[in-house]
Amino acid sequence: MQYRKFGPIDWQVSALGFGCARFPTVNGVEFDPEISETEAIAMLHYAIDHGVNYIDTAYGYHEGNSEPLVGRALQGGRREKVRLATKNPIWLLERGEDFDKYLSEQLGKLQTDHVDFYLLHGLDTKNWQKVKQLDLLSHAERAIADGRIRHLGFSFHDKFEVFQEIIDGYGKWTFCQFIYNFLDTEKEAGTRGLEYAASKGLAIVVMEPVQGGKIAQPPQAVQDVWSGAAGGRTPSALALQWVWDHPEVAVALSGMSSMQQVEENVACADAANTTPLTEDEQALIRRIRQAYEELPA
Repeated sequence: MQYRKFGPIDWQVSALGFGCARFPTVNGVEFDPEISETEAIAMLHYAIDHGVNYIDTAYGYHEGNSEPLVGRALQGGRREKVRLATKNPIWLLERGEDFDKYLSEQLGKLQTDHVDFYLLHGLDTKNWQKVKQLDLLSHAERAIADGRIRHLGFSFHDKFEVFQEIIDGYGKWTFCQFIYNFLDTEKEAGTRGLEYAASKGLAIVVMEPVQGGKIAQPPQAVQDVWSGAAGGRTPSALALQWVWDHPEVAVALSGMSSMQQVEENVACADAANTTPLTEDEQALIRRIRQAYEELPA
């Protein structure tokens, strides 16, 4: 496993992080609350045993069932091998004290006394105003002071200008998380956000590096472009490496749904820092972008 610096803190994060929003489910429906527990835990154990040390979940993933499963999976010594990230469900908070209410509930579900990386979930214009109105940052600072949280960050869904406002509005962020892949360089925070967060010293956690799996299963017109390329990486491997080729990125989260995906992504991450994209692969990405742009709306 390759490791990278995590922003301002003295710690190295695995190039690949395990996103816990897309566990396999009993009925095969994505995001369903009934997780296929035996398979999901086996996937987490494989990833951790092969060097993945960043586990990302959230209060609402799998309708509340992701955190308890992660908590069970990390028993038996694996909690000490990873740093755990989860997210505060801002949309459920009605008063400032609710911050502690939900944090306590999450610590119980995760069977831990602290969260290494705690995110304010899905910040946008509306939620950022709520953060300020309920004085949630003060509550977060108290949780850091008493050890329930080690580092505070946020995940993001809005335009770049809002992203910039949030970073500038609080000087103690450790990290941020946003969508970034070779098809979404201008979506939400985008490349400008990547560069701005890095300039402020924040660790950058990328979500949707394979566009929620869509890049791995392209439409036929795009698949024809892939098929015309001689040899090389799979679509998902190419997409992950494109993200890793940005030195600003600390970790790319993959929401893996099968053991095969875990094995393939771990193998890619093993060489993440030593196998940058070739000029031919960069040219292939440009052709793929064009093929997507030519698709009907």
